Amino acid sequence: MESLIRRRMQSLKKLTDNGKKTISIIQLQGYVQNVSFKFEESANVVELARLKNLNLPTDYIEFLSISNGMFLFYTEISGFPMGYASEVYSIDKVIAERKALPKSFNNMIPIMHIRDVGDMYINEEQRRLGKPYLTYPGMQASQCFDLSFSKWL
Repeated sequence: MESLIRRRMQSLKKLTDNGKKTISIIQLQGYVQNVSFKFEESANVVELARLKNLNLPTDYIEFLSISNGMFLFYTEISGFPMGYASEVYSIDKVIAERKALPKSFNNMIPIMHIRDVGDMYINEEQRRLGKPYLTYPGMQASQCFDLSFSKWL
């Protein structure tokens, strides 16, 4: 049986013609906006092996094997480019961002940047304990929401 992350990625690639076409979405305020996505090449076995010491969920590893990083929701407002609303990090970016974290973040693995919010992390400790592991930075960094990476995506 095909995994949820694989189905979601295949559907998104099909819907956007592998990132060449925009799709229309309804914003929270009720407006329709056209957005686009950018998919990176898939990571190979050697690249994925660089993450073996991290406690990453299998759906995130599988995501990287489909697209080694991805940019979500490129938008323009009145012709002014706003850029991508979110970037799911590539293997290189996960490693670089993790090295740059302060020691107080030693259980956190940065996996994504969300514009106007900050980085999303996998809390290694929570994941090791079988608890919800996705979290945002700041005051809510100690709180994790009960979604897998594939369900969040």
